Amino acid sequence: MGSGAALEANFDRLEQWLPKLADAKSVLLQRKAVEGRVAFVTTRDVRAGEVVLQIPGDVAVTAADAAGNEDIGELTTGRSPLVCMALWLMAEQSRDASSSWYPLLQTLPESTLSPLLWSENELKWLSESEVLQQTKSRVAALRQEWEALSEVISRNPKRFPPDIFGEQEFRKAFSVVLACSTYLPSAQCFALLPVVSALARTGHESGCTVDYNADLDAVVVTASKSYRGGEEVSLYYDQPNGERLLALGSLEEQNPSDFLSIDVELVPSDGLFRAKKQILEGLGLQAKQSFPIYEDKMPAQLLSYLRLSRVQDAAQLAKVRFDEDAAVSQMNEYEVLQLLMGECRTRLAAYDTTIEEDVKALQKSDMDPKQRLATQLILGEKNVWQGTMTAVRSRLAPIRGIPTKNGLSDPNEDILELFSTIESLPNKPKQMLDGFVSWAKGEQGSKK
Repeated sequence: MGSGAALEANFDRLEQWLPKLADAKSVLLQRKAVEGRVAFVTTRDVRAGEVVLQIPGDVAVTAADAAGNEDIGELTTGRSPLVCMALWLMAEQSRDASSSWYPLLQTLPESTLSPLLWSENELKWLSESEVLQQTKSRVAALRQEWEALSEVISRNPKRFPPDIFGEQEFRKAFSVVLACSTYLPSAQCFALLPVVSALARTGHESGCTVDYNADLDAVVVTASKSYRGGEEVSLYYDQPNGERLLALGSLEEQNPSDFLSIDVELVPSDGLFRAKKQILEGLGLQAKQSFPIYEDKMPAQLLSYLRLSRVQDAAQLAKVRFDEDAAVSQMNEYEVLQLLMGECRTRLAAYDTTIEEDVKALQKSDMDPKQRLATQLILGEKNVWQGTMTAVRSRLAPIRGIPTKNGLSDPNEDILELFSTIESLPNKPKQMLDGFVSWAKGEQGSKK
């Protein structure tokens, strides 16, 4: 995309290419250079619920445009929407200035910093993060998808030049589509949109929403909060930092949507297993369940689940509440909190560096950008576990002297069965690629 004056020039061309966009944008949004990127800020105070931008539907690039593209249309059959759009992007980029979409293409990045594009050596920076396995699974999915595509592409090198239609170029295009496209709920599709692709993404619910309006035949960006004149407009992106890094190639400090997952399960040998399982199923939960862990709040549902799992007296089952944070008994509460504290300590001990060492490393100005992202991500993970430990300590303080049945130093062996290893995402490449759709829509990693 370039930087500085080049960025401004690219957006100038975009406005000249699409006068309707310039007219709509000039009402409420204007460009502003911010740290090497183009931001869009309000020209006046904006009320919550007010439309800040309207994009004509005929300039929204979707999988349908890819299917109708004369160069790559045949390649899109049976492919996921994101893959189709990546192929469209490759085809249009190959035309360079002769593409009718050239002004839009010039405002898109050439690639992103997503780990989907990192080398094996660079991925080692994520070796302490849960994101590493997710990255490997999704890279494997993309690789298998490309192998299927290359069977057709290799048979026609004149139509699909190898220097343009290569695996690395495909992965770059896919990363751009993943980072810059927007899901439109009403139309049930992804779309690459002028200007919208450049808007910042935030985990704060105050971020704007984007959707297709059939009556207007346009995509509208609607304010979810009141904006003051000159304030930057951003889109609501409800994803934890791990998935944000994979999709956008960036992180958000103080991301309220950031969390880690912890997997728990009932002990099958428990005499109350069947009764507990029925209680959970009545609440829409399973005998094996994943819960989010946040830095700044205690996961109430997780506590309720653990309380239920540790109940030994059937008469106490009725005391377990999932609609409020209520202890079953002091002994049960102590056992549950110790269990959670132990898991947090185990997770933190698995990292090779401390929080202090990560903070110090990030102070280096010459740090590789990818390594910086990896370090920031891992530091964020540690802060989540540390924050949970702090919350547990505050609850343990009043009951620290309460013993468990078997003493503090001899916990039941079945405790080890309670926490299952966090499951990696499926390794079946085709399933993983199809899963990109729900992932990018925000259906995965949602708050529980």
